[in-house]
Amino acid sequence: MDNELSTQQKIIHFAKQEFLKCGFKDASLRNISAAAGMTTGAIYAYFKDKNALFEAIVDPVLLQVEGIFSELSESYYNANAIVSNITFEKTLDDLHHIYEFIYKHFDIFRLLVVGAEGSSRSDFIHTLVDHEVAQSLAYMDVMKGNKNPGIQISLTTIHTISESYINALLEPVRHSMSKEEALNNLEFLVTFYTGGWQTVFSALFDKKKYEYSYFFRV
Repeated sequence: MDNELSTQQKIIHFAKQEFLKCGFKDASLRNISAAAGMTTGAIYAYFKDKNALFEAIVDPVLLQVEGIFSELSESYYNANAIVSNITFEKTLDDLHHIYEFIYKHFDIFRLLVVGAEGSSRSDFIHTLVDHEVAQSLAYMDVMKGNKNPGIQISLTTIHTISESYINALLEPVRHSMSKEEALNNLEFLVTFYTGGWQTVFSALFDKKKYEYSYFFRV
């Protein structure tokens, strides 16, 4: 059993290097097997194909990502009420938490963000965007229920904002920024997006005189 485990971990180690270098699409099982000092057939004894090998590398982190995002979402609201308003301080603290996790598993995020094309995990960013959209809609529903049930924001608008937000968060991964550089940029990022949402909520729920008729329906 120990031999099987060490062999499997050896395959995963060299596969990770190959995927990081070439991306999933151009990675070669032949190169992986040569680096691991075994035949390609030996890899198939553990993984049915290249995609299964890629999943074995990235999925443990993916499961944790889902948990982190769900936990943070729940800290803002529950089904009946707003638990915590969107504030600069809370958002900055939450994103510090996310960046700590990203940089702890930076190689895996590189694979998911820039190296997953052609794999079953190529929709990683879209999945995060969909989660952000769903949580924004749920937050809005609670806000509407508490303050103004007739207010509605265009789904296209929410998706556009969510996609921009997630991609901005992942820019340090795309460009292999140092953790220090990423954290230095974080305060501006939080100021930009938190300020935007706070302005929107003021316009919608505090009835200040803003003109957003293209995006909002009352």
